[in-house]
Amino acid sequence: MSDIDKNLDSLIISFDSINKIREQSLTISREIIRDCSKSIRFLHRNETKESKVFLSKAKNKIKKLKRITKGISEINYAGYVIDAEREFVEATLFFIFETTNRLESFENFNVHPSSYVQGIGDVIGEWRRKALENLKKLDLNSAEKYLDIMEDSLEILNELDYPDAITGGLRRYADNARALIERTRADLTNAYINESLRKDLSKLSKDEL
Repeated sequence: MSDIDKNLDSLIISFDSINKIREQSLTISREIIRDCSKSIRFLHRNETKESKVFLSKAKNKIKKLKRITKGISEINYAGYVIDAEREFVEATLFFIFETTNRLESFENFNVHPSSYVQGIGDVIGEWRRKALENLKKLDLNSAEKYLDIMEDSLEILNELDYPDAITGGLRRYADNARALIERTRADLTNAYINESLRKDLSKLSKDEL
């Protein structure tokens, strides 16, 4: 076998190995996204037990994904891997806050920092949905709780002054989050005004009687 043939064989073996891992990681990433989506849907229905099942599945798959892609930069930083991490962060932040009322910190995730901040940007949308659900039930205190965590999360995004190239478009996430927060604050303010008017009218009716 010539030196060229040996060199070619070596390259083929390396690329075959990388391609195999790519196909595996692509499948796992899609499964993670599906599991996280289901976890979030169950949580919106207040089915915490079912939500935790799918989040646990996603967590185990994230570990496997990180293990098989370790040291392979072509895959470790691939868009579909980042997407899976971002969805996992979003689902986890949503679940942890729903069950413990706290924002899970980055150090408790084995993901890229850009995935974490993108996950924060995405979960703000889920918290707005929860705030609106509570406003419909006239539970203003619970709605305000979600507005508070939205604002705390935006503060984190605002403090990270780094190029979009390394944050994965942080400015876009921050701008979108800011718009959602402003709308939620307006919705909550209107709800407080309406509730105050309702109480005043109720009191007036009783006084007339």
